[in-house]
Amino acid sequence: MKYEFKLNYPGDKVIDINVSFWSGAVNITSDELKIIRQSNLNEYKIQISKDSFRFLKIKRQLFGLDPIPKIVLDSVEFDLAQSLRWYEYLLCCIPLILISGGAIGGFIGLMGMRLNLWSIRINKYPAFIRIFMIFLVCCLSLLVYKELSRVIATAVKLIGS
Repeated sequence: MKYEFKLNYPGDKVIDINVSFWSGAVNITSDELKIIRQSNLNEYKIQISKDSFRFLKIKRQLFGLDPIPKIVLDSVEFDLAQSLRWYEYLLCCIPLILISGGAIGGFIGLMGMRLNLWSIRINKYPAFIRIFMIFLVCCLSLLVYKELSRVIATAVKLIGS
């Protein structure tokens, strides 16, 4: 997902922040500014002019599980996307119940949760549609886990016999 972030100094320069859905990796680019990645992978040095620098840091949310990070620019925090309330996080984390099913359930639950966190931030739909989308993702996660477990159990029985 691509986000634009405006630096208010000087002249509203724009940096592009790309966040990968699968890995959560962040890539920061700009056509107008020089961006230097620091030794700590979550920190960047932005060259505004020959002698002027600003420091940007990527801050993960929800213990690193939320795919949308926050931006810390010179010790001031900014949201790239809408901040969620505690009950929205709770709704989005329902697929994590599948962790009780082992590694396969954990992976499917984690992907369902990340999909919920992305879909709840889509502001062009009303709240009831976004909640319905979360419900569908939860049901789909459970269905995928059930079917994948059944296929693996059948394959193990066939190999064992």
